[in-house]
Amino acid sequence: MLEAIENSAYATWVRESPSIFAYTSILSLHAIGLAIIVGIHTLISLRLLGFVSAIPLQPLRKLFPWMYLGFTINLFSGTSLFVANLSNDLGNWLFIAKLVFILFAMINLELTKIHVFDKPGPLAADGLPKNARVYAIAALVLWSLAMVAGRFTAYPNFVEAWLGF
Repeated sequence: MLEAIENSAYATWVRESPSIFAYTSILSLHAIGLAIIVGIHTLISLRLLGFVSAIPLQPLRKLFPWMYLGFTINLFSGTSLFVANLSNDLGNWLFIAKLVFILFAMINLELTKIHVFDKPGPLAADGLPKNARVYAIAALVLWSLAMVAGRFTAYPNFVEAWLGF
């Protein structure tokens, strides 16, 4: 079944077409989606850590739909890239690690929305919910790890040699 997916007309088109609408555009959409979700989540995280404190916190709640849009773009573009390289990606531990980091980053995003914006708990001295800094640091770490793992999926042998596997 996996071979049939990877050899489907769509996967072959993404992987082998010289058209700019194939791999190049899909990869560009993936970068745009990443910039949207990670960029906005980074802004919110920096605000929660005390940077850019001139920006009021509550209006940032309106940016969550934009992050969901970025994630949706990445879900569809990432799926296209995945089916084009299915056999390599499934056996690549860095790809699996990237997906795990993204999963935790999205869980963290939802927890931030709930516990910082929708139902904030007890406030710290700075007026932010006590767990806001934890969510902010987790977001920065998880998205960074996801991006590094994602970039290194093309170089698993280098990473394994570097780590001494």
